[in-house]
Amino acid sequence: MATEGKDVKQSRVVAIAIDSSEYAEKAFDWYLEKIRRDDDVIVLIHIPESYDFSLASPGVIRQLLDELEKSVKVLEDKFADKVKAVGIDGKFRTGAGKPGEAIIKIAKEENATMIITGTRGLGKIRRTVLGSVSDYVIHHSPIPVLVCRM
Repeated sequence: MATEGKDVKQSRVVAIAIDSSEYAEKAFDWYLEKIRRDDDVIVLIHIPESYDFSLASPGVIRQLLDELEKSVKVLEDKFADKVKAVGIDGKFRTGAGKPGEAIIKIAKEENATMIITGTRGLGKIRRTVLGSVSDYVIHHSPIPVLVCRM
């Protein structure tokens, strides 16, 4: 669709999976240094750790939820400062459930162009036993995925 001789450039929406690990921060920094565009809009996606509350008392549940809320706020503030420092548009989204599934779901909702994630670089056996969020996202995402290794 042409508009009277002008190229219409649409902003790219980049979904970046983050957590409190150095791997997530390095993936975010790699994006900033290597492929960031000034008109990018980034969506920082964090899926907090989930707990089984079935055997916990109400007091323990409240304490865990308070700690979780604080840790999410610290993470959000840290990355908000990084986004503001480089002057790009962005937002922070959290979700629940299995991390890989939730990351893909939020990226789709935000019409992301790509997903960027870090990886812990687990070996084949550990990845099989522990599972790998980046591995899940690579194999199930309908949009391109860029995995940043350390």
